[in-house]
Amino acid sequence: MTEQVRRATRLVEIERLLRKRTQGWSARELAEEVGYSQRTVQRDIAALESELNVPLMLEGRRYRIMPDAGALAPVRFTLQEARALYLATRLFLRHADDRDPDGITALDKLANALPEPIARQVAMTVLQLRERPAQKEENAILCRITEGWARSHTVAIRYRSFQDLSIRSTSLDPYLLEPSATGAATYVIGFSHGHDAVRTFKVERITHAEVTGASFEPPDTSEITRRLAHSWGVVFGDDKFDIVVEFSAAVAPRICETTWHPSQRLSMLPGGGVRMELQLPSLLEFVPWVRSWGHDAMVVAPPELLNEVASSLQAAARAYEETRQPAGTRPGS
Repeated sequence: MTEQVRRATRLVEIERLLRKRTQGWSARELAEEVGYSQRTVQRDIAALESELNVPLMLEGRRYRIMPDAGALAPVRFTLQEARALYLATRLFLRHADDRDPDGITALDKLANALPEPIARQVAMTVLQLRERPAQKEENAILCRITEGWARSHTVAIRYRSFQDLSIRSTSLDPYLLEPSATGAATYVIGFSHGHDAVRTFKVERITHAEVTGASFEPPDTSEITRRLAHSWGVVFGDDKFDIVVEFSAAVAPRICETTWHPSQRLSMLPGGGVRMELQLPSLLEFVPWVRSWGHDAMVVAPPELLNEVASSLQAAARAYEETRQPAGTRPGS
């Protein structure tokens, strides 16, 4: 390997490391990571700025790359990596209920880096996204929250309360963005100054967002990620519900073929049914899922879940009973 190739490889690796860690690197840390002297790394950092126009910041003795800096090296994927990304783009399409301009350009770039025929399918996904309705203000709000998240800047938001639909205000330090399959929604999790606590806000309920000049120190989000992993969706709490649901033989194969939650335990029942046991910190997002199985799901525990599901199904049955008509008749006949 020539010295020019070694230098180019080193520059790409240093740029990748700087982009990966938002709190930055010291020259000594980078030297240890890439296996070269500190003086060599300092020359490489200077080359990144002067020759390749990579925007860097020096804070204290730590180098950081600006969050919106363009990538230095092109991305290449193996066939199996391309397959994984293709499946992710299809999930993205199902999650997006409106046109996301940044999502479209990202998928365009991704298609250029993928092998055929996967690239053609990603291009079709782009066409489908372009057909979604445009929500310019909602997209602008999401962009501002993302900017605050990436730059560790507080965002002033106004949001519509779920309880009484009133408009409320708070300052938010965004820690994470989390999509939810339920309702194709996106949530931002962060420290709310108005609540003096970490809170979860549905982005679609935020009516205004403005990035402020106030910065915050990003915390270790591993605990939040862990709690999200143990929740059913994006709602986590301090409760612990021991849940038992029994499913009929008609849907047992479908239940058994999926890992619905990391805590789940499945056991077969006489007659071909299956019992699911799991622990959740909240019932809020689990209730609609149980209801979706109709009479093929029977809640055994806890009582709060049993009563909630039974009441909602009874109300639905009454509503259908009131509107049910004899077979063969048409509405208005």
